[in-house]
Order: sequence, then C-alpha cells, then structure tokens
Amino acid sequence: MNTLTGLLGQIPPAVGYTVLATAIIAESVLLVGAIVPTLALMLTAGALARAGSMNLFWVIACAAGAVMIGDALGHRTGHLLGRRLRTGKLGRRIPASAWQRAETLMNKRAGQTLLLFRFVPVMRTLAPHMAGVAGLPYRHIAPYSALASVAWASVESGAGYTAAFSLQHVSAIGGP
Repeated sequence: MNTLTGLLGQIPPAVGYTVLATAIIAESVLLVGAIVPTLALMLTAGALARAGSMNLFWVIACAAGAVMIGDALGHRTGHLLGRRLRTGKLGRRIPASAWQRAETLMNKRAGQTLLLFRFVPVMRTLAPHMAGVAGLPYRHIAPYSALASVAWASVESGAGYTAAFSLQHVSAIGGP
C-alpha cells in the first residue's frame, strides 16, 4: 500500500484532511503532480468516510478547496515563468507546434479545458500552468476551477465511498 494512503487511515481525521489537502496542492506544483497519488488518496478518504473515520462532506470540501488553491498557484507559476517553460530543458523536448496548439486551445477554451482536464492525470497539473503561460487572467478560469474542483472531489471520493459500501455487501454475502 502506498505510504500516503496508509498514513491517511492511521491518523486522526483532522490531520487526515490536512494530509489530503497538502497532497492535492502539491500535485498542482509543476512536475510534482506526476508522483503524488491523489487518486489513491481520494479513494482512501472516500472509503474512510464510509467506515466512519472521516466525513464525506468534509473530504469533498477539503479536496475542492485544495484544488482551487492548487489551480491558482499553478496559474500564477505559469504566469510568472511564462515563456521560460518553453525554453527550459523539458520544454524544448515538446515540439513548437504542440506548444502553439496548447496556447490556441487555452486562448479559445481555457475554462472548458480546465474543467475537462481535471479528470485527466498529469493534464490537470499542466492546464492551469498553460492558462498562466497564455496570459489569461485567473478570473477567466476561476469559475471553471471551482466547478471542476467540486465535481472531481465528489467523483473521486464518491467512488471510494461506493467501493467500500460494495465491498461490505460482497463480504457479507460471500465471506472474507
């Protein structure tokens, strides 16, 4: 079992919410998003809510708030680093045509892209950064970030909650 998900089940709920929020915010930091297991954390938090260790409403609220903070930080990072992201060591590996397509997409449909990419690992980390690189004001994507954060947190933790519920039924019928 992943260290963070194991930790989440063994600590008091208040600390668990803090660990969850910190991990989600860390996922939004460029390049850290690929190694932070937020899906596993959200599923675990949902299962713990089903078990009564955590509260599902607070799991969703905590995660959604952390997503909005992370998106704001990611946007700000993209805005501050701007074109340097393209010319950096990793950025040069991406073809110029791909950068151009991404920037065009952000200029035309940044909010919708942010909403859709919230459900795609790695892309959810990059989308706010790209909006910042494209020079879009955060107020243009903030409503989409709010909607995406609540939807994502509800779906991810709800899946863990439902899976734990189903597991209880299967165990009751078929044994351990």
